[in-house]
Amino acid sequence: MRDHQALALLIFIWLVGLAFALHRVPSVPRIWDTDYLNYWFAPRAMRAGINVYDVDAYQRYGHSFFPIARETQFNFTYPPHALFLYWPLSYLPAYASYAAWDAVSLAAFWVAVRRVVPKGLPAFLAVLSPATIICMQFGQTSLIAGALFLAAAGGSGAAAAMLTFKPQLGFFAAPLLLLKGWKPVLVAIAGTIALAVVSQLLFGHWMDFLTHASGYQAGLIFDENRKDVWYIIGTSPAMGYGRLGFAIYLVVASIVLIRNFNLWTAATATFLISPYGFHYDMSVVCVGFVVLIYSYWGRMPWWQRLVASLAFLTPVIVEFGTWWVPPILLLGLFVQTQCFPGVQLTWRQRRIALAEVNQSEPGN
Repeated sequence: MRDHQALALLIFIWLVGLAFALHRVPSVPRIWDTDYLNYWFAPRAMRAGINVYDVDAYQRYGHSFFPIARETQFNFTYPPHALFLYWPLSYLPAYASYAAWDAVSLAAFWVAVRRVVPKGLPAFLAVLSPATIICMQFGQTSLIAGALFLAAAGGSGAAAAMLTFKPQLGFFAAPLLLLKGWKPVLVAIAGTIALAVVSQLLFGHWMDFLTHASGYQAGLIFDENRKDVWYIIGTSPAMGYGRLGFAIYLVVASIVLIRNFNLWTAATATFLISPYGFHYDMSVVCVGFVVLIYSYWGRMPWWQRLVASLAFLTPVIVEFGTWWVPPILLLGLFVQTQCFPGVQLTWRQRRIALAEVNQSEPGN
């Protein structure tokens, strides 16, 4: 896609997504209504001697600190080494910390995206996606995680190590690193071990985190009493269809993915293979579909154009029900494998990156 008419169509799709995302942000949210509350407040609770992975103790402390926030869920879901990101900003007042987090996250993501988008594509179309707007409203981690994911895909083992604070993204970063050789993989492994050891020495609570993640947090994903929440923000098959649906999408998406593994198919497949994913986590996915639309619009048949456009809009489509998102993303993943060059993964060879996929015109 290189002509002005196609670029105008991309801008139109972007404006539609932006309009739907911005209608969620009529004003600055109260700090206890944002997810950032836990990133700012958990280090403070730990400095007060509270075990933030003890949900009851953390909830009691949070509600005593914010008595008006009786409906707020004080639940810190990240491993201890994530505190290296949150601890410094926790010394700032709540709203200053929230603003600084969003500003730093957006800047990091902008720098990372500019390095991977094709020449001629306005970077703001890729960066300021619906997922990005929603992520900033929630004060979530998608932009920092997305910047690390893109850096890891470029061969940074250190970025991949830090990305393990969101394990589902770290899992897909590993084969991307392997495509760059063994050295960044070894750096990532050493970095991950170092982060775990140092965070245990400084913060402790690794066993508490593992117990919390495998028990309380895992239970929330399939908790029928929370479906009203998951159905408007959750984007994974597990949240929309339960365990059986998750298993089916896991198998099908894996088969599609291994036939053409690249940066963008890995990002999309994350939300089909991982049991855990939300609309605010999809910034890199949106970048992938912007690049797809920009680069291949003129060569895609009409149905692939429709799928690519809808996939870009999935962070707002989920508001109409999470069950819409997995089929759109699965079709979007298939379209990406038809368009983007990549590698085919097999288990018969010693190297994971084998025959480079020979791409012809999309749809052929």
